[in-house]
Amino acid sequence: MALSRLNHWQRACALMGAAVFLVALLGGLLAAAGSGGGSPAVAASNTSAGAGSGSAQLPAAVKAEAERALVRSSDLPSGWVESGAIATSQGSAWSEQLAGCVGVPERIARIEPTKLSSPSYTSADHTAAVEDSISVYPTTADARAAFAAMADGKTPGCMNAIGGQALRASVQNEAGSGASVGTVSITKLAPGSHLGRLTGYSVTIPLVSGDRQLTITSTAIQFVHGRFVHQLTFNGNGVAFPALLQVHLTQVAEARS
Repeated sequence: MALSRLNHWQRACALMGAAVFLVALLGGLLAAAGSGGGSPAVAASNTSAGAGSGSAQLPAAVKAEAERALVRSSDLPSGWVESGAIATSQGSAWSEQLAGCVGVPERIARIEPTKLSSPSYTSADHTAAVEDSISVYPTTADARAAFAAMADGKTPGCMNAIGGQALRASVQNEAGSGASVGTVSITKLAPGSHLGRLTGYSVTIPLVSGDRQLTITSTAIQFVHGRFVHQLTFNGNGVAFPALLQVHLTQVAEARS
């Protein structure tokens, strides 16, 4: 039996959490796209863990410092819902294809930093969500080089060309047969939308569910501090993430770093 209009809309809103997760894993999806096929999740987990990896267990003091810098529920307006807990994982190396497109030095591209991710936070009406993460690199120089690679003007275009279709396929898988995902677009941040010490990219995901059409938008903003590359991912479900809240959370994260 066909889903009701209300259930179609609820399902579209439920994709917000999936979009936060998938955009955060964009590096892994690009690794999959550059590996010549296969499941994105499998390809990401099979990324080389060779020399230069930052995935060794972090000293307690370093881990505590990173956790303190993450966005927390008290930073958000009343009514936002927290899901999950702070998690530690191994970040993905750059795929050879993406690193070659951007021109990232091989040693930097192969690093798999230790990544600490905040819980996901979603507004009460499901129109906005945010997730915070910190990638800890072996040295300050490595972190700066990785940040410079992400800040390269070619990076968003290369990500779009290499990973856009993989990201679309993953979102479509999460959406199921009751929804249709259009062409995913990954672009650099608009001029004047961020300060010079920040970098990042925007992802646009058009979605049709039943008779509803909406666009999921995601903006990833990064900055570097010491060994930490900090990324905040702001998602809007049919509407843009509140601009003032985005600025506030970015400033809070920078002040804690």
